[in-house]
Amino acid sequence: MADDAVSREPLDRRAALSAAWRRARPLVAVVAAALLWWPTGFWGLDAWLHVPLRAIDGDVVLLSATASAAVVAALVAAPWPRLAVVAGCSALAWWMSAPAVDSAPDEREVLVLLLLAAAVVGLLVGRRGGRGPVAVAGVLAVVAALTQATWPTGAALAVALALPFAVATWDRVAPTLWAVAGVLLLWLAVSLGALALRHGWDILHPRMDVGSKRGELRLVVEAAWAFLRTQWQHAATDLLTGHVGWFWVAAALAVVLVVGRVVLAPVRRRWAPTGAAQPAARVTSGAPRR
Repeated sequence: MADDAVSREPLDRRAALSAAWRRARPLVAVVAAALLWWPTGFWGLDAWLHVPLRAIDGDVVLLSATASAAVVAALVAAPWPRLAVVAGCSALAWWMSAPAVDSAPDEREVLVLLLLAAAVVGLLVGRRGGRGPVAVAGVLAVVAALTQATWPTGAALAVALALPFAVATWDRVAPTLWAVAGVLLLWLAVSLGALALRHGWDILHPRMDVGSKRGELRLVVEAAWAFLRTQWQHAATDLLTGHVGWFWVAAALAVVLVVGRVVLAPVRRRWAPTGAAQPAARVTSGAPRR
């Protein structure tokens, strides 16, 4: 009996730690999401906790705020806390950075609309992050493609390309490679879209007057489409060649993930509870039930 009690102690301790982590995880996720909102999208673009809320940088605001909201949605599972974090961080950025007067026609109105659009799109993109490593890889690829912050976004891309190997098995090599290819194509497509948006936004300037906001939006869309139609091959080549070093980092991380899974498999099997999930056999007399 004493030996059984001693042998059960590690399992009981592990179960208690797991239960404590499950209770604390939602709060930890909310805090981490709130702390990561500004660095993810705006690190290096302005002073600490400030956002470049200027009409001339509207493309930067839209792209980076979308990336920040996606990270929040990937970390926080519950919809209302996730919405509260994005809304609270956006309101804080507005309070610290919004211009007192418009330097361009309807500047503050446009910036508010851009923040709202970024929040909606980012939440829709990031909510897939809770569906497993491949889904997290897709969110990271989108974040790396959209954010205009100055931190090394190639690191996020490298992690995204390596994550599918976290669930790879010897009999599922082809699906893993297809997942990696899908993550790479997603990053490339979103990166091209971000470049096109920035190119289209560059045609605007504070003194431009085309009659309406719809006219300005039409000019941005036309310029962005012209960029994609004429320069997408050159831009795609530049993106791929500029990240070759990070592709090698992704390959090294993939090897580490695969080797780590193989090495840690015996440890996981040893610590896994044996028979705990199976119902105990009922002792009966053998007589049929009434």
